[in-house]
Amino acid sequence: MPEEYLQAAFEIKASCDEISRRVLRWHWENKPGAHSFESLLEHLERRQEESPAYYGHMPDIGRKTSWQQLDTTLCMRVLLDPENDASQPLDLLGSTAHPGAARRACNAVRMARNEAAHAADRSSGGRAAILFDEAVECIEEAYAGTAFSERELAKYYELSSEYLRRCGVGGKNAPPPQQEAPEAGQPAPEVNVYPTGAARQKAAAAREKSASAARTGTRSGTREKDSKTGASGSRSSSSGKTGSGSTSRKTGQSSTRSSSKGRGRPGGRAKKEKDTGSQAALFLAVAALVIGLLMRAAGMGLWIF
Repeated sequence: MPEEYLQAAFEIKASCDEISRRVLRWHWENKPGAHSFESLLEHLERRQEESPAYYGHMPDIGRKTSWQQLDTTLCMRVLLDPENDASQPLDLLGSTAHPGAARRACNAVRMARNEAAHAADRSSGGRAAILFDEAVECIEEAYAGTAFSERELAKYYELSSEYLRRCGVGGKNAPPPQQEAPEAGQPAPEVNVYPTGAARQKAAAAREKSASAARTGTRSGTREKDSKTGASGSRSSSSGKTGSGSTSRKTGQSSTRSSSKGRGRPGGRAKKEKDTGSQAALFLAVAALVIGLLMRAAGMGLWIF
């Protein structure tokens, strides 16, 4: 399995190809004349003949049959073509409302794709991720609300954050730069309708909202679990206290009865022994009295027998 940064670089390359196809198709379908894919291939063949040096080392277009087969190299060759020597100049970027922003965006995507295609270590993978993040900002500046919706741009910002994290160069989106008001006498900025970072901020806000909802759900589940556990513990504690109290009372009562019985029995024996002793003493006293009388009678010469 390839290293994480190499896999991320491969995905950056694929994302750049996807963005490039989208930009080229949007320009092509908004230009004057034919808008089909076949007309694009005819344009490429004509430009290859007119400017072989510029279109040298280009992928074979004879096997291309759909937009999905175009890569960044081919798309940017058409978009960035100055067409100075063209018999029928088209200049796709020059015909837009903000050609400078469009050209910067295309160059940024091309640089990110080239860096990702040649990434061989973590450092080059990180550079590709950084360049892709910058390219998405340039794409937003030039094509927000036209070739790309805010939702689509938010998706690319999320991908950018993920690529930065996987390549080990961060993953938290920096706040967009504040636009400074132009000084007196200077022209207004070229693009001021869609400030750079708007889609990035929306994507970050959506992620934060989802994370907050997840944290809230986790806390609610924990509180509910704790409340249930506390109620069960209280019931168990109450039951334990009641049971132990009943047991204690029962034990105490048994002990009391046992103690009472124990104390009653020794007292009865003492009384019985006392009565027996009194009878014996009385018997001895009577015997002594009788013997004394007999002896006295004998002394006086009186015999009763």
